[in-house]
Amino acid sequence: MADIPRTALERVLARASELQTTTADGVESVSEERLLDIAKEVGLDLAHVRQAIAEERARLPMTETETGPLLDSLGPASLGAQRTAPGTPDDILRRLDAWMPRMESLSTRRRTGDRQSWEPRHDPFGNFLRSFGVGGRRLDLVRVDQLTASVTSVDATRSVVRLDADIAGMRRSQRNQAVALAVLFLLFYAVVATPVVFLASSGVATTGILGGLAAFVGSAGTLTWRALRRAYRNSVDRIHLRLEQLLDDLEHGRLMEPPNLLQKVVGQITAR
Repeated sequence: MADIPRTALERVLARASELQTTTADGVESVSEERLLDIAKEVGLDLAHVRQAIAEERARLPMTETETGPLLDSLGPASLGAQRTAPGTPDDILRRLDAWMPRMESLSTRRRTGDRQSWEPRHDPFGNFLRSFGVGGRRLDLVRVDQLTASVTSVDATRSVVRLDADIAGMRRSQRNQAVALAVLFLLFYAVVATPVVFLASSGVATTGILGGLAAFVGSAGTLTWRALRRAYRNSVDRIHLRLEQLLDDLEHGRLMEPPNLLQKVVGQITAR
């Protein structure tokens, strides 16, 4: 029997999976042991398969988010990043839980197994930190609705770490600002156009005035919408960058026990 070339292996496995799901007697799931046996039979590296399984388990279940033309045009409602880092799930989550309140102004929300979530602090000191920042940088993660870390063990010394940030609230807020400004522009047009219409009833040519006013309001609305969308996407980029930076620190062992945040802020104020 002829061997299957490596370039065709992915297509064969994908097609086999498709056929499996379309058969009447197809099973809904397969055990990890059986999957490893299949991988071994087709010549896949078991270490890579175990890591792929860990990455899949680290993913959060997909949740439905609010959609719409304005919301979809703004950008995504959630962000995610993942990396393989040294350490056990307990060790990594312990370091993250020590870091988030002190350095990101996030408070612990819930811990379930190898998954933990945080949310922005809702207190006067937390609001002060959001405006002041830490170490000369902005606290970008305080704009998320929730940050979730999912850590799945690959082997005794490595784990897959996935960070998911829910930013649906920030996206809705930006959409609401756009709608409110659009209403204001329409009210402005109505207030200014009303006396112009009365002039038209008196025989004064006002078509050019109304056309110019409509063009002005339309241009102002378009520029405002673009500015809001650009601001949102800049925030998305900063949040995603911060997630990647946290994973970089975990991967290279730099995310250790942080200093006391209050002492750090007081030291910065004193230095000024």
